[in-house]
Amino acid sequence: YNEYKSYLRGNMAQWYSPLRSRADRSGFNQQFSFPIIGYICLVIVLILFGVFTRLDEDASVTVNNETGARLIVPMSAGHMMGSYGKMMDATAMCVLGFGFLYAFCRRYTWGGISLNFLICGLCFIWCHAITGILGSAATKQLVKAPVNISTIISADLVTAAVLITFGVVYGFVSPSQLVVICMIEPFVMKLNEHIVVEVLHVADAGGSILTHAFGAIYGIGVSLGLGVRSRDIKDENRATVYYSDTFALVGSIVLWMFWPSFNAALLYDDVTVQQRVVVNTYLAICASCVTAMLTSPLLHKGKLSMLEVQNATLAGGVTIGMSSSFNVDPWVPIVIGGLAGAVSSFGYGKIAALIEKCGIVDSAGANQLHGIPGILGALIAGIVVLTGNNNHMFSYHTQWTSLEESTRTPGAQFGFIVAGILCTSAIGLVAGALNGALLRLPICDKVPEYIVEDDFFDLEDLYSEGKAQEETNGTAEDAC
Repeated sequence: YNEYKSYLRGNMAQWYSPLRSRADRSGFNQQFSFPIIGYICLVIVLILFGVFTRLDEDASVTVNNETGARLIVPMSAGHMMGSYGKMMDATAMCVLGFGFLYAFCRRYTWGGISLNFLICGLCFIWCHAITGILGSAATKQLVKAPVNISTIISADLVTAAVLITFGVVYGFVSPSQLVVICMIEPFVMKLNEHIVVEVLHVADAGGSILTHAFGAIYGIGVSLGLGVRSRDIKDENRATVYYSDTFALVGSIVLWMFWPSFNAALLYDDVTVQQRVVVNTYLAICASCVTAMLTSPLLHKGKLSMLEVQNATLAGGVTIGMSSSFNVDPWVPIVIGGLAGAVSSFGYGKIAALIEKCGIVDSAGANQLHGIPGILGALIAGIVVLTGNNNHMFSYHTQWTSLEESTRTPGAQFGFIVAGILCTSAIGLVAGALNGALLRLPICDKVPEYIVEDDFFDLEDLYSEGKAQEETNGTAEDAC
């Protein structure tokens, strides 16, 4: 262990020593932009949280007025506390899964994990307030959104979209710019969700377009708005090393394990649908794991690419999202997941480079895992709707009790699904581009060099210890 630790510190010194002279944080904006913007946004969030939220009635203390005794509410069938485990799984996906997955770059390992942590902490709180704000705007009166297990799960889903966006602009934005993204994107996502679900009546149980595609497309917009160009990114900054890829692979495994919970967590009041979502997601993500690894050697002269093992193996969970609640035979999600794994792997191996040549820079390849598979999943859901078996009703509303709830035909619902894709793409791209342009204002600290965490983290102690270890090793070798 000590030998490995010495080796690691010595290599860290080698990686970061050329950056010592460049990482000057003496300017006012460089030193105080992040804490000033961060605290201002946090105060705003706390004030709005206090105004627009309340504790759920089931979690409040209730006292019988006649006896003065506290009433105890037992857990019943379908109670949202039954989804506590799935809520924790979804939260673990955001904090652990995405966090470790974003440790893949050797010069942004701390940045990937730490800034992912920052996004989770801020968005988990902010999303509750947004629900109350939008509810008040829709009803034109004060609405206090309840804080409970269900709303925490909803916050997880919204936060996941922001984390996907972070994957696109990974290493391109400073912490202060990231805080601004956290304040704007959840608002836009909830607005798009209202249009797709409440206006177009397109249900998306697993968030194929509402979470995954939206987050990826919004990230593209931010990247374009920022003016990120591939020629400004040094190849050495994009490089990975054995330990950073290992961290990322651990993140992939965490995401893979918990994905069925992520898709099914909000369906606690209909266990029939919830079980179907779990089963369909489980089968789809197993299939994508296999096909992604089988496709990767075809693209890399017979060898597996770790990038595709880390990402394309998860594509089945994204693609099955919208159709995960549908009533289909078990072989269907296997085919859907298998197709998603192959398409995603091909995207990383061949399409990613072409997209970058077109001027779209996607640092973590989020569009190959979330964007393309998410849109593919919505299109497949539309095709499944056309096959019948009342699946147009699961697409219209995940939980329904009577066919009379909608007069839409399967063909009409397919059209509304396509409209949902177009709406999500347009809102995500335009809003993301405006958000990216906003980040260029002088008040936000900028990134001096892309995908280098040395600009925002104190690595002096690590560098000094690594340098001292190098000198010690050199002295020992000279003595020998």
